Amino acid sequence: MKLNISFLILVLFSNLYASSVLIDDPFRSSKPWFIKNNEERSVRRLLIKLASSPLGKELIKSANNKAKARGETLYDVIKAGRGSLTDTTLIRKFTVGNPEHIVYETQAKVYINKNLNQYDALLDLAHELTHFVYRKDFNPYVKNFSLDEFIQSTIEGEGGEVRAFITECKIAAQIFGGVRSGRSNCAAIQDGQEYSFSKAKEMFYQVGDHFHRFNKLLEIKKIRESFPELSDNKASFVSSAYGIPYPVAAFEEYVTVLNKVCQNDKKRLSYFKQVPDRSPASKISAIEKSYESRCKNFTL
Repeated sequence: MKLNISFLILVLFSNLYASSVLIDDPFRSSKPWFIKNNEERSVRRLLIKLASSPLGKELIKSANNKAKARGETLYDVIKAGRGSLTDTTLIRKFTVGNPEHIVYETQAKVYINKNLNQYDALLDLAHELTHFVYRKDFNPYVKNFSLDEFIQSTIEGEGGEVRAFITECKIAAQIFGGVRSGRSNCAAIQDGQEYSFSKAKEMFYQVGDHFHRFNKLLEIKKIRESFPELSDNKASFVSSAYGIPYPVAAFEEYVTVLNKVCQNDKKRLSYFKQVPDRSPASKISAIEKSYESRCKNFTL
């Protein structure tokens, strides 16, 4: 019976699981998920198990469509890594001879910690695919790239941490039922049979020992009122990429991204000045003002 179910899933997702051989490779929660030198097989096993959940099947379909639109497969997107995270890179292209013409390209990879067991890897995959599918691409080169909106988007925005965590809780409940209902924090955000967005949001803004320093930074930036849920309660969630609570990690990421943006803008401005015949003084002046307002005035 299990073989028939696995075969049915493979048929339903034949365009996704590019394999001509049906491998007897059952899901075992406590066993390592990553098979050395066989990453595709490792990912396939997680995807098959994820597809046994209605929500997981929907997530796979959406992720597959997004990957396909970018000329990729899910095997191009999902990789084993040192930690579980979704790495999104915005590439800005322009030439020295024509710095006014800018082309933006977004690339994204989903990494799953290769040291996890199959159960935790499955939930991490559900979490990260939610980011990949639903999180909106951001462009730090636009004027409205603000610190408070970036932190809020990271935590509570569409495809943010709250939604990703609720998704993994729902999928765990659908696949494992009452035997295993997800990670310990899943029970903490339950409201009857549902999972509470507001409870999860409140927990994500718990920063523990980071509170006083972080609170001061938000006050300096005059955005403290944007985060009424921020508390010094012990952090329930820590960013795997930064090893600190998510709001603080989002702040650090914003600073890192903006510093890189400013370096690139400074370089682009120098290119404009190298071709004055094609770059009117008014154009250069406007770019200089934009650079100064965003970069020279940005302090911690």
